[in-house]
Amino acid sequence: MRFIKMQIGKLMGLLLPLIVATAFSCVKGEIEIVVPEPEEVLSPPDTVSVFVEPGNDPKLPEPDLDGKLTFIPFADLAFEHQSAAVYDKYAFFVRNGRGTIRLFDMVRKTKIYTLSLSGEDGSIFHSNQSTFGIEKYDPSDFFPLLYISQRARSEKRCFTEVFRIIPLFNADSTLLAFRADLVQEINYPPMTEQNSLGNVNSVIDGKTGWLYTYSRNNNSADSNYGQCKISRFAIPDVHQKEVYLEDADIESSFMIDAKATNMQGGCIVDNFLYIGQGYPATGSMYLNVVDLRDQKLVKRYDLISKGIDWEPEGCFYYDGSVMLTHTHAICRVEEEE
Repeated sequence: MRFIKMQIGKLMGLLLPLIVATAFSCVKGEIEIVVPEPEEVLSPPDTVSVFVEPGNDPKLPEPDLDGKLTFIPFADLAFEHQSAAVYDKYAFFVRNGRGTIRLFDMVRKTKIYTLSLSGEDGSIFHSNQSTFGIEKYDPSDFFPLLYISQRARSEKRCFTEVFRIIPLFNADSTLLAFRADLVQEINYPPMTEQNSLGNVNSVIDGKTGWLYTYSRNNNSADSNYGQCKISRFAIPDVHQKEVYLEDADIESSFMIDAKATNMQGGCIVDNFLYIGQGYPATGSMYLNVVDLRDQKLVKRYDLISKGIDWEPEGCFYYDGSVMLTHTHAICRVEEEE
């Protein structure tokens, strides 16, 4: 927050450490995730039901494998994370098991703050994909809502946790710390062979206002285990704390041949969905580029053949470029037609 009057600047300078210590006493420990009561419960938006084609043996064309891909180091990192999202100049790196969220200043290229969440089972709370939405929980909020994709519980419904990020700014308007309040849980339809909603990763298209998922059929004996289903949903109203989507809520869907079973971070740029796939130990690792308008895979970059030996955990768009992140660095991706 900005100090309006110079006369009280010194006084607020003295009070600020006390405020931080009081409001964020969790810096040295864990922070409690608060689920606020919704102000108003609204009806979910109307959707158009589209039949989801079975994905057991789709006839998929080979994508264009031509083109040059260059990775340019952007910033060094020194911490583990499972996914990453960026808004304004701030990147949020989320660790597996909901353990921590690290705040990183992309301009200063330095870590600012570490928030400890309640650690939970990493087999469910894998935090495999993070994305900022387009809606703010309150119009006065600085950050839009943060969507973090988790795996499935026993009922085979993968889910996305939606957090309201509440920041504390310093006197010079730099972000000092933040709190993450859980405001919603979106449960996707139970995984079937037809919808292929296993290990769902969600990403928000900031221009069109759709929620897209990229997922797979988790039956390893099935021929489409290495393929990826792209599905489109309307973004649920944030004032519903518990949302349960069904197949009828799928607006549209299509399959791509991803070639790698392990899906990593993704982001949407101008109707193109970028998805990191695989990790070095599997021997297959790609950056797939999907045209959401024409519903097809248009580029598949073989990362291993290009000398990449790290797992592409996070993917986001910043400063005119797609960025891939791993444990040790943020890299700028440059494509050449």
